[in-house]
Amino acid sequence: MKKILCPTLLFSAAMFSATAAAQQSQLSQMYSAFGSGLGPQAFGVAPGREMLVFYGSLDMAINAIHVGDQSAQRMQSGNVWTSKIGLYGQENLGDGWTSFFRLESGLYADTGAQQDSSSLFNRASYVGLQNPDFGTLSLGRQYSSLGAAALGADVYLGNAHESIYSYLLNTSGLGGKGNTDAAARLNKTVRYISPKIGNRVSFDASYSFKSDQSTGPAAHAKTVAVNYADSSTVVGVGFGQSWCDPATSGSCPSKDAGIAAVRTDITIVSATQDLGPLVGTAAYLRFAPRSAGAGVGNLYTLGVEKMAGQDLWRAAFAYRDTSAPGNYAYGATLGVDHFLSKRTALYARLGLLKNGPQSSLIYNYEASGGNPTMAAGQNARDLSLGMYHAF
Repeated sequence: MKKILCPTLLFSAAMFSATAAAQQSQLSQMYSAFGSGLGPQAFGVAPGREMLVFYGSLDMAINAIHVGDQSAQRMQSGNVWTSKIGLYGQENLGDGWTSFFRLESGLYADTGAQQDSSSLFNRASYVGLQNPDFGTLSLGRQYSSLGAAALGADVYLGNAHESIYSYLLNTSGLGGKGNTDAAARLNKTVRYISPKIGNRVSFDASYSFKSDQSTGPAAHAKTVAVNYADSSTVVGVGFGQSWCDPATSGSCPSKDAGIAAVRTDITIVSATQDLGPLVGTAAYLRFAPRSAGAGVGNLYTLGVEKMAGQDLWRAAFAYRDTSAPGNYAYGATLGVDHFLSKRTALYARLGLLKNGPQSSLIYNYEASGGNPTMAAGQNARDLSLGMYHAF
């Protein structure tokens, strides 16, 4: 009979014990803190175990944003963890084989609405097989190999509201034909992760099919990554090629004929190091649309994290430059999570973004509206106060 397991068991009780915390490295404490919000087995299958887990998170905040002479006050869902519900399951097939699946649906906790009206399980819908000797194969809607690597480049894990990284990771101003799909969740994706070599190095590759294959190649994205991890260091190098999919909302930046045949190359190098008193992260990403006259974008990020008692402190700094004169932007996101229990936390986020004279990137976009209009050269200041609960 399958066990019904609580995903919050992944969240280490050592975060709330000074004695236990002293026995944990800063890096292990970071992973413990993230485990609750990411969901069960977010860092990989537990070989040979059986489980069926219903999980989720609810995250709500009051936000104030100021851009130029405009300001807005609003309630937002998902400023630390996307509000979501999900199902995760594993079955022990014997001989070292484990089957697994994940179904995950995002929602707006402020209204109860579905995050994506066209897809119930917009965040994950995949099934797979895992064997320690042969690796992991999964099929369905999931992160590409490059998308998984990109999460490691940001101490806020690419949050869609409060992360300077998320807003500088785009191809705006590079000629109008680029996309960042290779660094995202994608439909119809086949992904393979190799067994670890020397218990430290693994290879990760994915191929995503377009839903509309009428123009350009059948591939939506092709990505590959090489990852190294030990007890104090995590390094990832990845490369991806993507073509926008006209059948996927928001994939193609315009309706120009032939845009689905234009390739964008993305390269990422990231490193995370446990420095003892804190954890440091640095990353470089390059965006290069392969169309006539297109520019090139470069994104540089630095981050620090520290667990101090029941408080998780994080700071991220990012700079985006392009080959177009004056098209640059930089900013920071500062934050603290104060844990009231293993599953509940209060938090604060402060975001700052400065556009160059030819850049008009936004910060903390709200899908339901009420966003100040960002003009070239303007600054954005943003503050969120909220709480979340994971179950």
